[in-house]
Amino acid sequence: MDIFTAIKGRRSYRGYLSKPVEEEKLNAILEAGQWAPSVMNLQPWKFLIVKNPEMKARLKVSCQETLGKIYEASGWKWVSKFKIDFLTEAPVIIVIAGDPKKTGADQFLPGRGTGYAFSCCAAIQNMHLAAHALGLGSLWFSLFETDKIKQLLNIPDELDVVSMIVLGYPASSAAAINRKPLEEMVTFID
Repeated sequence: MDIFTAIKGRRSYRGYLSKPVEEEKLNAILEAGQWAPSVMNLQPWKFLIVKNPEMKARLKVSCQETLGKIYEASGWKWVSKFKIDFLTEAPVIIVIAGDPKKTGADQFLPGRGTGYAFSCCAAIQNMHLAAHALGLGSLWFSLFETDKIKQLLNIPDELDVVSMIVLGYPASSAAAINRKPLEEMVTFID
């Protein structure tokens, strides 16, 4: 698949079939993440693979509690209606943790020290594109409390949970999405 086709065709899925993800596809997706650019080539990421149904159910309970907190704080009605059944439907969840000590030179600048997280995001994007190219669906999921996820998955204190990728075969076709005109996002500075 051409890279531009993958970029424009990738979608976020919130419904998955129970069909397992083949190990060779999962490994190809993880390798795509491994090859992402990173600050000073520090490769600050750790990929934790969750397939166990009981653990996925525990993640769902934790994230459901987090949604309740978000709703209480925001009052956003969509949050109270947001279903996260995909956390238990999808065969795989990839948890991406980053090492803040591998953030690069930005740690010496005021208000910075986030290069490790940006590097992890590059890995996440690579994995989403690889999943799409391999005929899988994925979702970038971030509605969780870091400390709770670290405790559930026994992630060392020194790491930060950056995001999760929900991964599997989509239960339905992707809906069309719109993008703002490029002119609204680009400013040329001469």
